[in-house]
Amino acid sequence: MRECVISMQNTLFSEAVAQALSGTGEFRVEQVLPGKTDDIFSLCRAAQADILLMEVSRVNAYTLESRLRLIDRVRGAVPHCQFVLLCDENGDPELAQSVKRARQDRLIDAFLYASVTPAYLTAALDAL
Repeated sequence: MRECVISMQNTLFSEAVAQALSGTGEFRVEQVLPGKTDDIFSLCRAAQADILLMEVSRVNAYTLESRLRLIDRVRGAVPHCQFVLLCDENGDPELAQSVKRARQDRLIDAFLYASVTPAYLTAALDAL
């Protein structure tokens, strides 16, 4: 079983992702409550997270820049952790392009668009 920490802006979306992942029996999921992004580092370290899945947006704590800074911190404490960013490619194509560039620059291990199905999301994370 792999440890997955998720951080999303929307509680309903976070719950849906957590249920989809937990339902496979392959993941143990820890959710970071919206607005509690300061808890991510300690939770990843305590859980020895295998995957950190984070939503990226234009909201301060969820920006690409803040997420990449956090990834650097977590990478130092949990070197085996893989980092996946999720963004809305329809609502913010420019941000989606920046997230894609972060993957091309190998700053993250994968990215997903918010429009993917729950089955695709779980399969993509399981394939990491």
